[in-house]
Amino acid sequence: MSQEHLLSQIAQLVQTELTPIVQDIDCKGVYPENFMRKLGEIGGYQSLGTPEQGGNGLGLSTQILAIREVGKVCGATAFSVWCQAACAWYLHKTSNTAAQSRYLADVLQGKVLAGTGMSNTVKHLAGIENHNLQAVATDGGYIVNGVLPWVSNLGDTHIWANTAQTSNGYVMFITGGEREGVSLNPCPEFCALEGTRTFALKFENVFVPHEDVLAQPEQFGDYIKSIKAGFILLQIGIGAGIIDGCLKEIELANVSNGEVNFYLDNQIDELDDRFQAALSKTAKLADEAWAGQTSILETLQTRLAAAELCLDAAQSAALHAGAKGYLMRSPVQRRLREAMFVAIVTPAIKHLKKEISDLEFTGEFSI
Repeated sequence: MSQEHLLSQIAQLVQTELTPIVQDIDCKGVYPENFMRKLGEIGGYQSLGTPEQGGNGLGLSTQILAIREVGKVCGATAFSVWCQAACAWYLHKTSNTAAQSRYLADVLQGKVLAGTGMSNTVKHLAGIENHNLQAVATDGGYIVNGVLPWVSNLGDTHIWANTAQTSNGYVMFITGGEREGVSLNPCPEFCALEGTRTFALKFENVFVPHEDVLAQPEQFGDYIKSIKAGFILLQIGIGAGIIDGCLKEIELANVSNGEVNFYLDNQIDELDDRFQAALSKTAKLADEAWAGQTSILETLQTRLAAAELCLDAAQSAALHAGAKGYLMRSPVQRRLREAMFVAIVTPAIKHLKKEISDLEFTGEFSI
């Protein structure tokens, strides 16, 4: 399958299956499970696996564009697709063939839906938070306890990736909603992205067998370096789709109000120039990450630029639309809330700036 053919299929599925329910996703918190599974059936997650693994081998840059296609219509669902893709990326990169063969093909093909519970770990490794999950080694694996406040794209039959702190480092693993000792608890209501099945996770003496471990403590340092760039670059697909939607709204607003909109900052040509530069840089870094060569500083800088552009594009779309954009039925107000999410999801803008500053000062890999 070519990249062009895959993206065309995704765009068609988005228009027929996702566009009609975007308002329900945003206003009622509807989770688009049928869409998520159909996306898997047509290859929407398969770029992150080789043909031998059950994927199509198109790579990280294609997966970013797949997320972008979804985000053009719905930023919340693009985030859910990112969660699925992130879990597939971890499984693609693990050296544990038992975990890979057990889970990867089903995640790539959307037969099993998946999330990523790595926000706390990524912030912890950057010196921002304490680590919430703790693990103790036992016969055949680990016993895990703790609470994670916000993990998305979850359900009783879903799986997800987590990391727990051990006495000698960290262990990263796959677990799921059907595991004994795992409970999914409702979160407070959010101002956006309610249709992403986000829960607080509680682990009470959860047994994790070695077969489900993605990285043992002695492997974790190298493993987290191997997945971090992909984890971050895939998020740019969410922002890119939102930016596409904002540029479309600016174009529509200029049809009737172009003369007065001329006086606004962040005109469409300027935004698009920044957008094309960000897309080009993202594609380059994604191809390098797929080949196992990563520049974490450039990756962080590009993710920061994308987040700031997303905010600028959403605000510009709102100002171009004027009072019409303030109506609840307008996609413009939804894009503002989605763009805010891109700016605060881990790694948030403040987190990115901290890591960039640390790297520029020390020249060392931050985690």
